[in-house]
Amino acid sequence: MEEIKKVIGEKIREAREEKGLTQKELADFLGYSPMGISHFENGIREMKISDIQKIAGYFGKDLSYFLSSGLTMFRAEGGAGSDPGVSESLSDFNQFLAKRKKN
Repeated sequence: MEEIKKVIGEKIREAREEKGLTQKELADFLGYSPMGISHFENGIREMKISDIQKIAGYFGKDLSYFLSSGLTMFRAEGGAGSDPGVSESLSDFNQFLAKRKKN
């Protein structure tokens, strides 16, 4: 789960900097403090899926931009189980979604 928070945070930072926005400007849009945005971007604090969706719309990006880590999730020669790192990432993501579903 830590990896997911970091990847999402990095993507948020990339999108924010691409638009030339400060953390304060993004914080004002989302209703958070600039420190909260810093915590999101550094993977210290989890974001609500609704906030990630809001950010995706604000930056004109697909939700998948923020949720994908650049890892190949499936390989033709053996599926996700052929790479332990991919299996771990998928497991982390499934746990993340299950936890979000409960909230």
